Amino acid sequence: MPNWCKDCRAYFSVRKGTAMESSKIGFQNWAITFYMMTTGIKGTSRMKLYCEVSVRQGTAWFMM
Repeated sequence: MPNWCKDCRAYFSVRKGTAMESSKIGFQNWAITFYMMTTGIKGTSRMKLYCEVSVRQGTAWFMM
């Protein structure tokens, strides 16, 4: 749910200005993806993301 900024008098959210802003992918899936990408020693493959987060392969590629 967007919050109201008292200074600029506009709504904002944690997705504003990021790749997540216009996507229909849930925030929990984005958080899991970020965690997997940052904690993997050799990185994370698209197929692993596809299996772990349960999204389509094209969506996994977009999230990476």
